[in-house]
Amino acid sequence: MAKKPNGKLKILYVKDILEQTRAAGRTISMRELLERLSEYGVSSERKSVSDDIRLLREYGLPIVCLHRGRATVYLLKKTP
Repeated sequence: MAKKPNGKLKILYVKDILEQTRAAGRTISMRELLERLSEYGVSSERKSVSDDIRLLREYGLPIVCLHRGRATVYLLKKTP
């Protein structure tokens, strides 16, 4: 399997996108996350981004998954 350009930076881009979304006071869907990652030149799949979110949560980021109908959206909570 060939490495994807910017692949190692992907988890940091996910973190940045979640922080930008929080600053805007909104949530973000997986589809939107994937679109935003492509703007950074990172092609990715839902499963790998879900794994990145899981790792960021394990790291200590307060990422909340909310179910809205059939869609799941993500929210990075503010910390005190």
